[in-house]
Amino acid sequence: MSQLRIAVLLAADESFATLSYLHGWPRGLAADPRLRCTFINTLAPDRKLRNRWVISQCDAVVILHSVFSQGNLLRGDLALLIAGTRKPKVWFIGNEYKLMPEKMEFAENVGVNVLVSQILSEPALGLYRERLRCEVLALSNTGLDRDLFCPGPPLRERPIDVGYRAFDTPWYVGHRERVLLAEVFDDVGPRHGLLVDASYDPGDRFDEPSWAAFLQRCKTQLGCEAGTDFFELDDHTRIAVNAFIDEHPHATYDEVFARFFTNYTRPVSGRTISGRVVEAAGTMTPQVLLEGSYGGLFRPGEHYISLRKDLANLDSVLAQVADLDHCERLAAAAHEVAVTRLTYPALVTPLIEAIERAS
Repeated sequence: MSQLRIAVLLAADESFATLSYLHGWPRGLAADPRLRCTFINTLAPDRKLRNRWVISQCDAVVILHSVFSQGNLLRGDLALLIAGTRKPKVWFIGNEYKLMPEKMEFAENVGVNVLVSQILSEPALGLYRERLRCEVLALSNTGLDRDLFCPGPPLRERPIDVGYRAFDTPWYVGHRERVLLAEVFDDVGPRHGLLVDASYDPGDRFDEPSWAAFLQRCKTQLGCEAGTDFFELDDHTRIAVNAFIDEHPHATYDEVFARFFTNYTRPVSGRTISGRVVEAAGTMTPQVLLEGSYGGLFRPGEHYISLRKDLANLDSVLAQVADLDHCERLAAAAHEVAVTRLTYPALVTPLIEAIERAS
């Protein structure tokens, strides 16, 4: 079987050091024997002749998340080159809760043939298909790098009872679940004799090797689904929330939620599996996850301890955290899902199939 020649566009920058998927996907693509990848860093000095040659020789162009997550980093001659080629173009869209009008315009200007979304909800994927008239593929935003996120020591040898690292989410996303998890367990954990190391301070985040090591030191890990319950292609709620906060800088989150989300009609889920869930599964770290669908891959009571969003079962959750035999069974089941369905080779397979359909 001949290799597919792929031109891979990414924006390599030190500010992305703590975002595993921005590093994992380039590694996963480069390591796959079915692909021959040549990388173009959109932040590097423009190399027109080299870029033209790479695009002329490739079978397809893959644009990774980093090129347009926080802002468009594909500009100038390179943007014109990519828009002008007739080779199949795949774009991994990132941060699907902000700058959506700009991202839809980007997809149209580039001429994307396959949009790869992190969202696993069919109604949201249907909105993309209706707008862009292209194939839309749903893939977990992070695959499992088995060399890096490998099983840690037995739970009884791990010093941290409950661990967690995350970013807070902007209020226009419509939830603050990460803050809830960190603050609740920081409060109740010590009162139940648990050593808790949980933070949503960006300064406490880890790079990939340190994150893997942290997971391997934790008996349990907290988590929730990534994304929003209020997916929109036009950003109208995000724009309205930001305008309201500008006008009312002392408004509380509860006021914002009541004003913009309590009576929101027919919301479309933009939720997905957080890469942190996949990586914890890879290290065989048991997980306490807020209730959610997790793409149907991870199920409560089978793969993780489920915490209700109203915290009504918190006492039961704490009792399960203390039962290490139970936790080990959950971790083993979640690990099996991760190594069979969420490794980069497993995720690259449908990507290759989509490229071949677009060729």
